[in-house]
Amino acid sequence: MQAFIEMTRWDDGKEFPHVYWMDDAKNRAYAYARWGNPADVQVFSKPIQIDTRGRRFEPVRNIFGFRDADEVVNPQWTVMGSKGDRYTVERTENGMTCTCSGFRFRSQCKHLVQLSK
Repeated sequence: MQAFIEMTRWDDGKEFPHVYWMDDAKNRAYAYARWGNPADVQVFSKPIQIDTRGRRFEPVRNIFGFRDADEVVNPQWTVMGSKGDRYTVERTENGMTCTCSGFRFRSQCKHLVQLSK
């Protein structure tokens, strides 16, 4: 999975540089960050098919604390839960954490699984 920023210029001249986390073929999107608020990530409960025809996407390497392709410094994502609650997922030096109750009780949750795909 890789992060891509949409650089499509629409017919009305507007651009909305949303960030999508997609498979390498850019056929399926797993998560989305709205333009203007890149820390507010919406993770899809199931990957969605995305039509990239006529749209331009560029890989994003320097987002959420990436210093280089493989090194991350405690990035945080706001993830929307299935019932509308917001949780914070963070990558720390000890691994991924989430503020949801599932992670508190089991040290694992669906938010981490979805974000790491």
